[in-house]
Amino acid sequence: MRRSRVGLIFFVLLGVLCISGASASAQKIRSREIVPEADIDEEPLAVFRSIERAWLAGNAQDLAGLLSESRIFMEIRGIDRRGGYFTKPQGLYIFKDLFLSTKQTGFTFVKFHNLEKQDSRIYGMALRTYKINRNGGLYKDKVYVTLVKEGSRWAVAEIKSTW
Repeated sequence: MRRSRVGLIFFVLLGVLCISGASASAQKIRSREIVPEADIDEEPLAVFRSIERAWLAGNAQDLAGLLSESRIFMEIRGIDRRGGYFTKPQGLYIFKDLFLSTKQTGFTFVKFHNLEKQDSRIYGMALRTYKINRNGGLYKDKVYVTLVKEGSRWAVAEIKSTW
């Protein structure tokens, strides 16, 4: 009797594990159906990662190299300049001013939109933390970056930050 009870418990636990494993596999399959991995262009993700690295390092030159050749909309908290449309060389100086007046302590993309649509704009949202050098205050905000396709490359068309 004891042996059959142990066997029964074993089969019940095995059944529960099989069902939960099948459910997890089904969820993975459903998520792939929504955004098939084969349809995601890796190049925009590489641009977002380059933005992260350059922003954290305070590298204005590398960030400016990722900007669109057309005018870029920029509105970034932490600089003493109004937002608006700027050329690529102006963007370089805006980043230089930003990194001179602030110390970037964190910058990570946490959300992306339209990755599966290779012919449209792609959006990324990053969480940023920074200190303002003159008062030492620590601030957090969200930075929204829009990429557009320019010929064969993805380039930054907009950068906006909000609280």
